[in-house]
Amino acid sequence: MNKILLSSLTVISLIAHLHAESTEFDVSLKAGLTSIDNENGWNFEKTTLAADFTYDLGYALKPRIDLVYINIDEDKEDGGVSSLFQIAMDAQYELALSDRYYVDPYVFAGLGYEKVNSSREGFDNKIFSQFGIGVKYPLTDVINLATEFKAIQVFDSGKDDEDNEFAILFGVNIPFHTQEFVPDNDNDGVLNADDLCPNTPPGVKVDANGCKIKVPVLKQKPKKEKIILLDSDNDGVTDDIDECPNTPYKFKVDKVGCGIQKTLEVNFESNKAALTRYSMSKIREFADYMKSLPNISVTIEGYTDSSGDEKKNMILSQKRAESVKKALIKEGISASRITAVGKGSLNPIADNLTARGRAKNRRIEAIIHH
Repeated sequence: MNKILLSSLTVISLIAHLHAESTEFDVSLKAGLTSIDNENGWNFEKTTLAADFTYDLGYALKPRIDLVYINIDEDKEDGGVSSLFQIAMDAQYELALSDRYYVDPYVFAGLGYEKVNSSREGFDNKIFSQFGIGVKYPLTDVINLATEFKAIQVFDSGKDDEDNEFAILFGVNIPFHTQEFVPDNDNDGVLNADDLCPNTPPGVKVDANGCKIKVPVLKQKPKKEKIILLDSDNDGVTDDIDECPNTPYKFKVDKVGCGIQKTLEVNFESNKAALTRYSMSKIREFADYMKSLPNISVTIEGYTDSSGDEKKNMILSQKRAESVKKALIKEGISASRITAVGKGSLNPIADNLTARGRAKNRRIEAIIHH
């Protein structure tokens, strides 16, 4: 038994030596209960103390060493077993969950040797296999809470042997991270072994070789004065290219600043084509615009929302477009320059499912032709 323990400690030391430059290992200390007699179901009553050492060598499977003490405390007068000592070599796999989970589950399996103190017939030293699952819960940056369940199957057991065991353990897990010190004498962030300029003064920026980075001196170009171009009528086309410099507010214009479309802000009585008094001032404003540009003509498009019968909507939109046409003629615009078209509920500009949207869709559009 002492040889097995010595061999295990030798393996631990060898792994630590081989990975001295960057070693990561966990130490877990746990206590719990073991069920030895399982003929009539689990009976967790044997006090158990355990320690395990897990090494991260950069692979998915991590080597693990288990040391376990189980207090059996059978009647010594009848030659009973006092305790068990187990040592096992395992491979542990940790499941990677997403960041929203606060636990780190893992599984492990391996082979071990069980030393029975004060053994009796049917209960003596044996080799065993084991399998277990566990969960680590981060308590602080340096300590995890841990719980484990494992099952052991003893090899070559006789008829009266306790051939399987089950254990539940709780405890703490402590991760260790050690790195070998590698010098950087001038503290420039490049290690001595790679530093081609080992005496760089403090605060100097260096390249990957530890040498000062030479910053080229650039000649400043003379600043150019910004030229601010005016847009007197605020139509989005600057005055230098605006061929229609006095376009009224809210007109859609082409690339040379001339109006191509205007939504006339006019209102009608409900389900009627008669213009309200408020609407006449808007009609006069648009008529004045047409008088300032005698070469343009317009198409007056009437629209409704999607409520009601579509045929009636089409007729109503046509009548409203004609009412606007008549109003423009009264303001002195030639009838030959105006075309009235009813569009019904076509081309909605807002959602017909809301009252506000339907109101926006009930509109008059003036399409301007140059």
